[in-house]
Amino acid sequence: MEHKQIIGLLAHNHPGVLLRITSLFTRRGFNIDSLTVSPAGIDGYSRMTIRINGTDEQVEQFINQMMKIVDVKKAEVLPEETSVASELILIKVNADTAAKNDILAVTSSYHASIINIGETSLTFRASGTPSQLDTLVSELSEFGILEMARTGIAALENGDTCLADR
Repeated sequence: MEHKQIIGLLAHNHPGVLLRITSLFTRRGFNIDSLTVSPAGIDGYSRMTIRINGTDEQVEQFINQMMKIVDVKKAEVLPEETSVASELILIKVNADTAAKNDILAVTSSYHASIINIGETSLTFRASGTPSQLDTLVSELSEFGILEMARTGIAALENGDTCLADR
């Protein structure tokens, strides 16, 4: 059964590596739902967090194929139950005078911060798990979402275990 899965990847930080990794998904006809790349805290390496929709077998096949890329040091699934994941969203909502209090009530339960107030709109910043942000978007859609941008997932394993250690 297909479901969203998060892959953590450690790769050398130089030109062309991201293209080789994303090309693997393109060749297999898979869409990347979320992609975040940043320095890994290890000199010369980047950390990639990729979320795709696929079966366990498909994701295992992707990981095996990614490990064949010379610049990839480590790739593995980050299960929700043993990982922490977060992303950021900026969301601009249609907010006439009558709706502002209702919108503020919704956003306060997600600890969203107002970052801009327009004449007929409110812009918020919120962070949380992907499912929390999906629910926030769903609740705000009744007011009319004008624009939104999401950063993509950043995820790490719980506890003392590190991707680079294995």
